[in-house]
Amino acid sequence: MRKALTQTVVLGAGAILGIAMMLGGTSATAQEGRRGGGPGPAAEGARGEGRGPAGRATFYSLNDPAPRDPVLKGAIDLHAHLDPDSNGPSYGQAARSLDVLDQARRAMESGMRGFVIMGEHMDDTAQMAYLVRKLYPTLEVFGGMANNLIVGDKVNPWAVIHMTEMKGGYGRIVELSTWDSEWSYHTVANYQSTLAPLRAKYFKNPFMPIAVCKDGSAFWAKYPMPCADGDLLPETKQILEIIASARTRETNGQLILETGHSSQPEGFMLIKEALKAGVQTIINSHPRLQGYTVEQVKQAAELGPGHVWEEFTWQFGQPTARPEDVKWYVDAIRAAGVEHSFVDSDAGQAGTVYPPDALALAAQKLRANGFTEHELDLLFKINPAKILGLTPPTLEQMGQGATAR
Repeated sequence: MRKALTQTVVLGAGAILGIAMMLGGTSATAQEGRRGGGPGPAAEGARGEGRGPAGRATFYSLNDPAPRDPVLKGAIDLHAHLDPDSNGPSYGQAARSLDVLDQARRAMESGMRGFVIMGEHMDDTAQMAYLVRKLYPTLEVFGGMANNLIVGDKVNPWAVIHMTEMKGGYGRIVELSTWDSEWSYHTVANYQSTLAPLRAKYFKNPFMPIAVCKDGSAFWAKYPMPCADGDLLPETKQILEIIASARTRETNGQLILETGHSSQPEGFMLIKEALKAGVQTIINSHPRLQGYTVEQVKQAAELGPGHVWEEFTWQFGQPTARPEDVKWYVDAIRAAGVEHSFVDSDAGQAGTVYPPDALALAAQKLRANGFTEHELDLLFKINPAKILGLTPPTLEQMGQGATAR
């Protein structure tokens, strides 16, 4: 009886998912209606509406045609923010404009090879990647996890091990502290006034440190000056050792370190210690957003050529991007070298374009600044595949005229 009941429930869930897919995103309407506090107007169709930092709503629709830029043919987005995710006062992060199934459908329609569900600052997303692959078996979808206060008051090596044992073996990226980093505590506008008091009820520190000064004080205790004798915490070093040695269940996949929302001094410490521990693949997370100069981006890439990858997120592709910001990204990619860099979206927040659309806009901006199609292939297709340990994209995957080297 129990077995029969289970089969019935699974069939019902599959039917619901199938109907949602056939309706082309109608499920998103219901989700966004719930997030916004009530049902959405029926005439609006699949709207990516939600409560973001300023309560803004987007005017984009999942029924809009998917982008068809050649750069998307065979592209892999290593950083997509997707539902199901949390949205409330404990973290204050933006609501999401689409969920993992909406993203999978739009990625398929755009000709993408795959994506990483990496925007969940609080949860392990390996299980979501497994389920998306069941529905979209030709998409290469992966997940990851971040070390924020959801895993305890210290970075948690055990949480990393747990992800490696998840069914499917699709959890690959391990981020250090992101939303709860010590750097965020000092640099995010509302952290100390709004977020820190909420955390103080449950944690000794209102942030998740990854490093400490020799006298035991916080690394950024004298912000904006870091301590001169800082070192990574023992737990941080344990995580680096696990990333270097552990492999994922079933797929035997190699883990990838992502430096998270760490400052430049912390990022350099992480990269150096990770290389020392034998970590093969390291992503220096969106250095522009972490306060790096162009020269520091170049220095980070030079710490481990072939192992250290510089992440450049789509913000420079926004129509409203300031010329000085666009110039920083162009100069930084050139400084690090396209062979050591990649572009991903970091999109999916309510009020922004969807991740595939963000990639297309970023590519258009790079073309306008002198990047060739082969260089775009490296940044959007070839290098992301290398980072994930995948086979190089085929000519068919990348579209006619592209070359995989």
